[in-house]
Amino acid sequence: MPYVRHNLMTFDPEKRDAMMSVLNTGLDRVNEIPGLRAVRVHFDTAQGADNRLVITGFYDDKQAAEAAQERVKADLSTLSEFVVGEPIVREGEIIWSFDADGAPSGRQVIPGYMRHTTVSFNPSKLDAFLAYADSTVGTLKSVPGLRRIRIATVKGPSQLYQSEDRITVSSAFDSKEASDAALEQNASIWAGMAEFMSDEPERRIVAGDLIYAYSR
Repeated sequence: MPYVRHNLMTFDPEKRDAMMSVLNTGLDRVNEIPGLRAVRVHFDTAQGADNRLVITGFYDDKQAAEAAQERVKADLSTLSEFVVGEPIVREGEIIWSFDADGAPSGRQVIPGYMRHTTVSFNPSKLDAFLAYADSTVGTLKSVPGLRRIRIATVKGPSQLYQSEDRITVSSAFDSKEASDAALEQNASIWAGMAEFMSDEPERRIVAGDLIYAYSR
């Protein structure tokens, strides 16, 4: 089953240019990592911050992600002089996917916009949730500027959630404007998902313009 790993880092904004120079050098070698399908990099500006960076890696499966972990850690360690605190890592298996007809791929995804939404989830309702997700495809196809969606299960302790069981919905759009314009349609889909969520209704959102993309 495909696997995704999100790395969220807080950095010193005064060192942004130097950080990006080092990061770009490392990104030039991501094609050397076996089992790595794609990489997406963007700043997180959802809450108005200017010092958060998100690096997302998509892998063939969990085994490929685990095999690459030490290599990725070594690459990310080159950013340590720019990063404040420990990076936040969220990862899990991708359980559902949507790709719009004619959606761009590879380097053609830039310009683009990523939006990651994480919510607590009731794992006992997984099958029903997947059936519901399938039922939304017709609506999703009608959303202008929506390119693709990946939904991954994320499990583990977090200070932000009472439940250890969560899902992250990663959506790719043509632009922030397209993402904002889709909020009303997205709201109706999220309303239908309420029965599959745990008691905690709050959603955590990370989003920003893509600055780098790699696809195998």
